[in-house]
Formats: sequence, C-alpha cells, structure tokens
Amino acid sequence: MVSDINQLVEYVGAMRLVTYFNVSAAAMLVYDYFLTLGMEVDLVWLSAWGPMKVLFIVQRYLPFIDAATFSLINQLLTTINPSVCKKIANAQAVLSVTGCILSELILTLRVWAVWKRSKFLGIALSILLLATAAACYVFTGLFQHGLKLSNRPYPEFQGCFITGTNRLLYVDWLALMVYDSLLLILMIIPGITAYREQGNEGLHAVVYRDGVVFYVYLFGKMKSTACLMMPSLPYILMQSYPLLT
Repeated sequence: MVSDINQLVEYVGAMRLVTYFNVSAAAMLVYDYFLTLGMEVDLVWLSAWGPMKVLFIVQRYLPFIDAATFSLINQLLTTINPSVCKKIANAQAVLSVTGCILSELILTLRVWAVWKRSKFLGIALSILLLATAAACYVFTGLFQHGLKLSNRPYPEFQGCFITGTNRLLYVDWLALMVYDSLLLILMIIPGITAYREQGNEGLHAVVYRDGVVFYVYLFGKMKSTACLMMPSLPYILMQSYPLLT
C-alpha cells in the first residue's frame, strides 16, 4: 500500500512537470506568433494564393490545435474520462505527426530549391520523405494502440491517468533525425560552393547560413527527443516562402 502511494506521488509529480513544460511551450508559441506576424502579413497574406501559401498556413496554425490545445486539455481537466482521453490522444498524435511531416516537406522544398530544383533530387527526396512519413504514422499508431488509460485515482486528479504504454515512439524521432541529417548535408554542400564563389552576401546569409544553423538546431532537438513545436520554425518558413514561390 505504501509503495503504491509512493508510485502515485511520483507519477503526479512527473505529470505536473510535463504540464509545466507544455504550458511554457504553448505560451512561447503564442509569443513567437506575434513576433513574426508582421513578416507573415507582408510575405504571405498579401501574396497570391497557391500551393505554398496553403501549405504555409496549414503548417503555421496546426500547432495551435494539437500542441497548444489538445495537450493542455488532456492534462488540466478534472472531469475527463478514459474514453475521451483516448480520442484526444489519438487526434493529437495524428495532428502532431502531420505537422511534423508538413514541416519536413517545407524544409525539403527549401533544399530542393537551393539545388536548382534538380529533377533527380526531387524524386529521391520525395521517396525518402514518403518513407519517413509512413514510418512515423505506423509507429505512432502502434504507440497509441499500446496506450492504456484508467479512471482518475482520486477526484481532484488533473488530466488523463496513463497506466501503460510502449516505447515505439522513439522510432519516429530516429527516422526524422536520419532524414534531417540528410537535409543538413544537402544544405551544406551548395552553401560551401556559394561561399567560395562569394556571390550575394545577403542571399548567402539568409538561405545558406541561417538554413544550416537551423538544421543543426533541428538535429540537436531530435537527438534530445524534444518537442517539434520549435519557435524558430516560423522564421525559417518566412525565409523559405519567397524562395519557393
């Protein structure tokens, strides 16, 4: 009995810590949104409608649903039941993976653009991205299938009470880390060439330097299995938008 109480206390403490991080991340997302809103209006809202504009808007606002809403609902409510928790968790998982893949698509298009839209590279990256997306959806589904939830251990318990799961989700991070490592290499190669040729320094700084720094940052985030809701991504999207349209 004492051991069960101790385990419950540790569980509640860990859940509170997760909630604190998610609330902080949601606040950072909202704060960053307003920091880059002016760039978004100038570069995106005033531009003509096209595939890139739709892709940008979906990727831009999807985190407000999965990261800033669903993740807080299933951690803060005291009246939520296991069946609702399961539905929210499944929806959040699908939206999160979709958001990650859309982000990878934009970053892939950025790399493809600096390689002068090579047909061969475009086909190769498309195949690799589809394989990465398939792996992420499959293993996320297996992870969600193994998720077990129970009724709240006491009336004041906040959020969903998870009693069992598996560790298959790490495959998602591994697949994304491998794919982003490839994108990093593909961004460095033309960047070195552009630096040696000493062309437009402003273009070099925006497209290559900032792009490489972002990919390195992204790789580090993947390696530490951190959340993909990165506050720096909108800035990279703003840079990529004129390059890809």
